[in-house]
Amino acid sequence: MRTTYVPTTLGEAPLSLAGASEPVRRARESFELAVSQATPVLIVSEAGSRARETAESLHGRTRAGAPFVAVECGALQPADLEGRLFGVSARRVQSSELETIGGDAAIAEAGPGTLFLEQIEELPASAQRRLVRVLRDGEVRVSGRHTRLPMRLVASTVRDLDADVREGRFRQDLLRRLSACRIAIPPLRHRPADVAEIVAQLVNQSGGPPRSFTRAAMTVLAALPWAGNIDEVDTLLQKVLKTAGASVTQEDVLAHVPMDGQFSRVDLTASLRDARRRFERDYIAAVLERHQWRMSEAARALGIERANLYRKTRQLGIVRAPRVEVS
Repeated sequence: MRTTYVPTTLGEAPLSLAGASEPVRRARESFELAVSQATPVLIVSEAGSRARETAESLHGRTRAGAPFVAVECGALQPADLEGRLFGVSARRVQSSELETIGGDAAIAEAGPGTLFLEQIEELPASAQRRLVRVLRDGEVRVSGRHTRLPMRLVASTVRDLDADVREGRFRQDLLRRLSACRIAIPPLRHRPADVAEIVAQLVNQSGGPPRSFTRAAMTVLAALPWAGNIDEVDTLLQKVLKTAGASVTQEDVLAHVPMDGQFSRVDLTASLRDARRRFERDYIAAVLERHQWRMSEAARALGIERANLYRKTRQLGIVRAPRVEVS
């Protein structure tokens, strides 16, 4: 059976929030809340989840036409990062005064637009302190004059900043201001049902001819753990689409899955047919375990009829492990 996956309508939500699973539905609700407000936003995600695209989408929904200034905090040395944010010519001021920034500061450059701080966990302590003052006061001194700051701050992190606060690595008052609105992008391994939607959108964005995926091919893609999230999916798809035909098969996908990763323990002396059978058995068994062997729920997750699931468990020799009673 061959199935063509077509992106569903998501309005202007970013690719990172594509899909219909419960985790991503909650994330989209947070995104829409951020659209309706003007507060700072904190995007929490794992690496490869495209937090910057999420910030750009939020900017497009709220401040289109105004500057979008992105600063990758992890790519700069602490002194260079502070200079980029506050300006290299800004003089230090007494604590009772407004924060002073230079005309070349990213904060000033953003104007009425969005300042996006990627990997804000890399912000040094002195810069954290100054940023809190800027957010608190809503105005700064530029060239000796008081200036209101109309810009919106959006930040992203791949770390647990609440834990960093407890361990003294991040300021609690800064996190409190950033957390006025949080968008938590769920990792792909927590929402395998969304992989088909993400694949469809990535294929559409590639600019190539339309592609369909066999159900077996999509089963493989949904089963992979995707430690690198959307970026990893995109990298694999670029390789697959170069060699596959109009209909992408399971073999097309497996040919490009790194053998030192997800399939490191596969018997490489086995035939492709045997390897495919083993993969199908392991995957179905994992889905059954996830749904506690409730056959109707597992069948819906697999996209097959319940009768077919019963037949496959018999064919593949999948049996439920006996419960171990603990005395």
